[in-house]
Amino acid sequence: MILRKIQTPHIVSNLFYTTTHNAFYKDMYSAFGLKEALVHPKLYEKLILLEPKLSELGLKLVIYDAFRPLEVQKFMFETAPDYLKPYIAPPPSETSKRGFHPRGVAIDCYLTDLYDKPLEFPTEPDAFYEGYEKDENFPTYLKKCHRDYQGDDVSLTAYKNKELLEKLMLEIDLEPLPHEWWHFNLKEAWTYPLIKSLKNVTIL
Repeated sequence: MILRKIQTPHIVSNLFYTTTHNAFYKDMYSAFGLKEALVHPKLYEKLILLEPKLSELGLKLVIYDAFRPLEVQKFMFETAPDYLKPYIAPPPSETSKRGFHPRGVAIDCYLTDLYDKPLEFPTEPDAFYEGYEKDENFPTYLKKCHRDYQGDDVSLTAYKNKELLEKLMLEIDLEPLPHEWWHFNLKEAWTYPLIKSLKNVTIL
């Protein structure tokens, strides 16, 4: 399987799971050799179309999660602490219509200005903030991740930025995930093959 690196002046790779800035508070990727955003060639072709538009807007697209090998999804599911288990999907099977990251056809992303300052969104990317696991209001906070959320606890600026991100992705024919404002994937994503390991990948 061939996957492409994605890194341009206005499209930036910053994988959260190669750091401790994530829901596990651990680097979950580096031990498996995953250090940068990799995507299926068809997804790469679509994302590159955003470069001139992002330049025109004076913005950057930060990809903080992309290809995630099946073995990593299994590791995350099996090692998740109890407070995180409800939010981690089990590894998909070849016949299931889910599991888009292990197919290399999905990204999680947000927008920043040209100086790398994140734009305001309804929640933090990935809904992660330090201490979330001790916050009894976290389930309520998660509701703001949904694309159709209309609560008055989301600012107009955050709402407009969410809409802008979605508009950019729809213009390149990607599909949004209803309950995660940051997630976009190729259409019919489940038809692409699952990739067990980075060892099965040729990187261009």
